[in-house]
Amino acid sequence: MTLRSTDARYWYPSSNEPAVDGVTLRVEPGSFVLLTGPTGCGKSTWLRLAGGLLQHHGTGRVDGAIELGGTPVDRIPPSERIRHLGFVSQTPHDQVVSGVVGDEVAFGLESAGVTQRAIEPLIRDALARVELDVNHNRSTDALSGGQLARLVVAAAIAGSPTLLLLDEPLAQLDPQGADALLRVLRAIADQGTAVVMVEHRIRLVKDTVDRIVVMDGGRIIGEGLSHLGTVGLGVELPRVGPAGTPGRELIAASDLRHRYEDAPTDALGGVDFRVASGERVAIMGPNGSGKSTLLRALAGWIDAGPVTRNGRVIDVPQDPDLALFCPTVRAELEYGPSEYGAAPNELRDRTSALADALNIANLLDRAPQSLSRGQRLRVAVGAAMSVQPDVLLLDEPTSGQDRREVARLMNALTSTSTDGAVVFATHDEELARAAATRIVRMDGGRVVDS
Repeated sequence: MTLRSTDARYWYPSSNEPAVDGVTLRVEPGSFVLLTGPTGCGKSTWLRLAGGLLQHHGTGRVDGAIELGGTPVDRIPPSERIRHLGFVSQTPHDQVVSGVVGDEVAFGLESAGVTQRAIEPLIRDALARVELDVNHNRSTDALSGGQLARLVVAAAIAGSPTLLLLDEPLAQLDPQGADALLRVLRAIADQGTAVVMVEHRIRLVKDTVDRIVVMDGGRIIGEGLSHLGTVGLGVELPRVGPAGTPGRELIAASDLRHRYEDAPTDALGGVDFRVASGERVAIMGPNGSGKSTLLRALAGWIDAGPVTRNGRVIDVPQDPDLALFCPTVRAELEYGPSEYGAAPNELRDRTSALADALNIANLLDRAPQSLSRGQRLRVAVGAAMSVQPDVLLLDEPTSGQDRREVARLMNALTSTSTDGAVVFATHDEELARAAATRIVRMDGGRVVDS
């Protein structure tokens, strides 16, 4: 079935300007299309329109038409969606509806009336195709972010849909997992499914896709690599700030151990970790190696062993929505300092400086929920920075960001962390080399290199 988007537009309730502004695009069966563009250009919004989601669940204004095989995508009956349309969101955790791995893959199949006998082999096949080698009875809460990303892709492809839409499915995958998933998506397209994927890391995917469609300002500005430079994509990440001499010790942890319920092995198997002022520490390793669990232990969300914290420690999770709760971006940036008693003029100056540094000054009166994921992540980081923590912990801070915004974010962190420290988990080798003063590598719940 062919996907046709004709002059599609969408206005969020809190904005007078359309987030998607007249997108016309045709995707044939068997075509693998990369949809890219700078953060906040409307890619994810159009993808949700193409999936029929905003038409049903959005509160904004929709104009134009998007059809799959001649049928408006929002009129495909729920019982038939799994056979026609698979959708993978930017936030895998929010998309999971079941507490068990096998049940998550089975959910859509059961809704479509597939028999239990037929479902079992489909579950095995879908999990094998995304290389998620875990027990089918394992709790979804025990999965890493990367494992969750593979799980929602498995659920989306289990019904062999004619159209597959994916919003940054590689963001939380290690390089091996990303390569494996790209091979799966290429094979799916070769078998006749139309695949549209949003992604910023052009070099990772450019040799796998058939077409590169570039958006900016809610519109398609062209196709092909030649259009990337005009929107700042495909650029090298510059070195971020000089490396200083580590100062006073801010965190000291020893022999951290933790095992999630139903997990066969430890998420942390005896980790020692220290960070001093002036450091920018990148934590790297394959999916499930313990990176996020270590950050949670350092932040105090789980008790994994003795952790000494000399100062204020603030963390920003993989999903920025877990850290956002105010009606406007301005309120998010002001909330923490006001709770700590900042004077009105200090509050105003700090908010303005952070908004400028993170490129969100034009978003201060917007609702965070109306922003792109990359913009929401920068707001969440800004809210954490606003209380001037001694240690800032970030889990996958490049998710949803184009290279220009990654550089801007890390420079903002560097300029405010001379007396503090930044610890960030990432799969991005280029970011680690450019921004970190030290790299800690993990595997199997242990530190293997530092």
